[in-house]
Amino acid sequence: MAKRRKFYLYQRQKKYGKYYYVCYIDPETGKQGNAKSIDVLKEKLGLGDNETTTSRDDAVIIAHKALEAGLIFSSGAEECFSSYCLSFWDFDNSDYIKLRNLVSPNSIGREYAMNMLCNLKKHVLPFIPQSIKLSAITTRHLDKIVTEAFSAGLANGTIQMIILSFSVPLKEAVRLRYIVNNPCDGLMKIPRKEKSRGVFTDDEIKRIIKEVENSPKPIKNAVKLAITTGMRSGEIRALKSSNIIRNYYIGENSKVYDKVLITHSLAPYSGIKATKGKYDREVLIPSSFGEELIGSSINDVIITFDGSYVSSLTLRLSFYEILKNIGLSEEVRKTRRLTFHSLRHYFSTYTCQENISQEDRMLVLGHRSEKVNSRYTHISDLRLERVAGVVEALFDSE
Repeated sequence: MAKRRKFYLYQRQKKYGKYYYVCYIDPETGKQGNAKSIDVLKEKLGLGDNETTTSRDDAVIIAHKALEAGLIFSSGAEECFSSYCLSFWDFDNSDYIKLRNLVSPNSIGREYAMNMLCNLKKHVLPFIPQSIKLSAITTRHLDKIVTEAFSAGLANGTIQMIILSFSVPLKEAVRLRYIVNNPCDGLMKIPRKEKSRGVFTDDEIKRIIKEVENSPKPIKNAVKLAITTGMRSGEIRALKSSNIIRNYYIGENSKVYDKVLITHSLAPYSGIKATKGKYDREVLIPSSFGEELIGSSINDVIITFDGSYVSSLTLRLSFYEILKNIGLSEEVRKTRRLTFHSLRHYFSTYTCQENISQEDRMLVLGHRSEKVNSRYTHISDLRLERVAGVVEALFDSE
């Protein structure tokens, strides 16, 4: 029995010469599809050289490659770019997010997906033809998005996140063979320009430590934790009394320390989730402070008024009130970019000034690099004591 042909080639006579076209046979229905230009397929395959295909042998090769690349019968290629990207970042229904989180648990959180959706809706889709197909997106379309972002005065870091909102879906489209080439490959690289971080002075930290004694216990404990451990807001608010190991370590001069296990973070939409970086870490705090934290817990939650988790907004506004009370006005705070997270920056700066090694600071703060990962997987209790002792001196001086 004769083998069914996959396609038919023919030439069309046009104004400037003859051009090859191909009609593919649908393997499921046996019906012949609409004619497709060999030169257009060549361009989609990334083989374009601005020359018309004149050789039948070359046309056959291109037709086969287009078929193998999934350009012909892949329904994804004909999907609307906007609907594809919106579905891609739909946390509850995205096949991509589901697979990623199965392969690498918690690799994509709800907050991250929602931020990507926000970037798409606000900074990408308004500048793309509404009904354009996924296969029709070009580098020129993407350049327009980047240009508009720069024209709006957005920071380089923000623009990089905008690019991620469409580059990741397009990369997956290549993997699924919806498209052959990723148009993002032609984008110019955007350099990362870090804005100066808000850091408190030593004197301001001392005033904060003094002022926070007048604050409600949950706020007081949260601020003290941030100063003494460099923990993030979400990690502090997620902390439970079961994360504290009492009387864990006896250091120099018989000083007793509790160990704090930092294993989770709290986010507005995801709730309790893995920490940023997706790995656990630990710090030491004076046993007296650990006793105070556990004593103030309700239903195992430490930073709480009624047994429920304190919101980031409540903590943020309470902290801003503390700054106002020590003489840092709203205008000064905004100008210097001072936030609750600035306590973490201060911890990093202060411990550096006190000669805590970069490796130890990175492990305590939860920052990791390939170099550090290859050399350290755990920080010893003796080194943790050194970190805790350095920061504890801030409170002893009061």
